[in-house]
Amino acid sequence: MKLFANIVSTVFHPLLMITYGMVLTLLYTYLAIYPVNMKLIMIGGAFACTTVIPGLFILLLKYSGSISDLELTDRRERVLPFLIMIFSVLVFVFFIRRMQVPFWLIGLLIGVAAALLLSLLVNFYWKISIHGVGIGGLIGAVMGIARIHMMNAYWLFIILILTAGLVATARIILNKHTPMQMYAGICLGFICTFVASIFSYIYLLI
Repeated sequence: MKLFANIVSTVFHPLLMITYGMVLTLLYTYLAIYPVNMKLIMIGGAFACTTVIPGLFILLLKYSGSISDLELTDRRERVLPFLIMIFSVLVFVFFIRRMQVPFWLIGLLIGVAAALLLSLLVNFYWKISIHGVGIGGLIGAVMGIARIHMMNAYWLFIILILTAGLVATARIILNKHTPMQMYAGICLGFICTFVASIFSYIYLLI
């Protein structure tokens, strides 16, 4: 059971969520008309900026002794990794803006950065699940995009909600988080990206 939980935690690692979100965006919105090479650049940029770069920095922190484990089990050791993740998202925003993508996509990424910043602030007082923030943010982004484009993606919502339950169960089995920490993370991630989509929609109307 713990092996399966570890696999789930790895496959749905928070650092991979933006890349997954970019893949879904390029498959199921009008951005699907982009040329294949442009799609690969965007997905590759998401992976490099929000997975590889912060991942390498966290590895360096581990080998330098600044953090005790890659899971960031100790809440007090999470501050610098959180700052690295926020910076990596902002780097990706700068990268993707140069490709003149729609504003709603930039807005969603800013929502992700806001979720990480709020998670950092919460982390000073209480441990919140960043896995929860990641999957919750992905659900909020998908629902927000579906709302903006009037898409009926109920089957995707069902899959993502079941995935969120799977991730939460895995983290609890591994004793990394309590149920409340998972619920809080999922809700925070969802609210930040969904609200960002609403503001993006209002901006489009204006």
